[in-house]
Amino acid sequence: MAAAAVRDTMQKAGIAPRAIDLLACGTTWPDLLVPGFASMVHGELPELSPLEATSHQGVCCAGVAALKYTASQVQLGKKRQAIAVASELASRLFKQTRFEAETGIQGGEKLPFDTEFLRWMLSDGAGACLVSSNPAATGLSLKIEWIELVSHANAYPLCMYAGVDTPEQLTSWMDYPSQAEAAHQGVLDLRQNIRLLNTVVQLGVEGWLRLIEAGRVRPDEIDWLLCHYSSHFFRSQIVDLLRRAGCMIPEEKWFTNLYTLGNTGCASLYLMLEELFDSGKLRPGQKIFCFVPESGRFTTAYLMLTVVGGNSITLPIEPNAPSIPNPTVATDLSRQLMLVWLEFQRQLRSVPIVQRLYRGEFTLEDYQALLRNLRPQVVEGARWITRAASNMTDFELRSLLINHARDEHRDFQLLERNYVSVGGNLADIVNAEKNLGSEALSAYIFHRASHENPIDLLGSIFIIEGLGNQLAGQWAKLIQRTLDLNEQQVSFLSYHAANDESHVQKFERFFNSECMTSEIGDRIVKTAKTTARLYRLQLEEIGE
Repeated sequence: MAAAAVRDTMQKAGIAPRAIDLLACGTTWPDLLVPGFASMVHGELPELSPLEATSHQGVCCAGVAALKYTASQVQLGKKRQAIAVASELASRLFKQTRFEAETGIQGGEKLPFDTEFLRWMLSDGAGACLVSSNPAATGLSLKIEWIELVSHANAYPLCMYAGVDTPEQLTSWMDYPSQAEAAHQGVLDLRQNIRLLNTVVQLGVEGWLRLIEAGRVRPDEIDWLLCHYSSHFFRSQIVDLLRRAGCMIPEEKWFTNLYTLGNTGCASLYLMLEELFDSGKLRPGQKIFCFVPESGRFTTAYLMLTVVGGNSITLPIEPNAPSIPNPTVATDLSRQLMLVWLEFQRQLRSVPIVQRLYRGEFTLEDYQALLRNLRPQVVEGARWITRAASNMTDFELRSLLINHARDEHRDFQLLERNYVSVGGNLADIVNAEKNLGSEALSAYIFHRASHENPIDLLGSIFIIEGLGNQLAGQWAKLIQRTLDLNEQQVSFLSYHAANDESHVQKFERFFNSECMTSEIGDRIVKTAKTTARLYRLQLEEIGE
């Protein structure tokens, strides 16, 4: 398939095979273990000359890695005409006969969901593109403005993998007594930990927002968005995060062929670009932004392309093009707060007690310690909110804070009941001393609440209520499943998951108020950053 895609590209471009001096190939699962995939593809193309051939193995970003390598070599002047190709033939991995031979299946067990899930999520396909230092003489070309790939593998576990039984142990298929033994144990199955997929989306959007902050992406200048996602479910998550950040690209500018071609892995971007390119919808000067999150071990790729006409080296400027308006204060504030939140959420996973929760190593003692250390902050929440209200000059915001304090001033009692229900002594939690992080968080927020018109505490509310809305429910389910508890024993966390979203929305409407200025917005963001750091310190100190 890869060789067919290369031939198709050369034929469409009208270029002689002997003119190609670089072939870069990407795939998730090559046909052979040795040699490299690019060598095998080159071997299928005898019409090419002897040339440099590079293999890029990964998951969804492997095709982008191949494209970036060819673009870099052409940009350096080392190569003149290069072809990047990506190909996937995942269907071979999911034949029924493969699973029937496994020991567990023969013993009557069901196929694990992390494997079964992928049987219905992956498709076959291949695509290629020609990379040259100049656009085509006639017709349209796509100018590569830049390509970025970011790996977070240093901070996150495996999400999509094959060749190990349990990713925590990393015992390779090659460590088994025989290849047959590894296959019988299902070690060679392609698997995906679906519980980590939300994190893939969040990391990808965080990187996207950082590009906006750096001025490399301006949503109002994007004409087409090519967003790779494995199912329609994840599209809604991406849309939700972008809307909350005030950076949404209208959905009529989104282009995908997922619903007709399926998820073709690292070839998907190539196939989207080809279909859009041949659609007749492109015009010189248009900007195409591409976003490819990879679930293997948390890599994300971003591309910016510009449509150019024949013989065009620079981007043509259309006459009477409308000027791009400056982003509003509210949009900047929403984006910056979303960046603070996504970074906070990412860094929380490195906190020991949170790590144990996600790894399934959370103990009853951990749960008791978590509740014991959260109680001071919960007790004091209504107090600092009330103090902030008394110093607020905006009457509407003052009223909202007072009502919010009234709603939450008894939450600590629910937390105490959860503590006692899992074997804790009420006197122990009532008399527990604050840890260092709790002391710092409390002192900081009360200090800010004592200032006149402490509107910057909207940043603290954004973080604390956001944690309740975004993470508390997830933590409640993990704790309940890990410790075999009933719903009433995790009701404090579950309650905040259900109610904190409405609280956040009530306060976020003030971001669009007439009193909001860039100076106030900067104060809100700083307070949000400080609150996030001190909240993390509070959790880091548990057990110290």
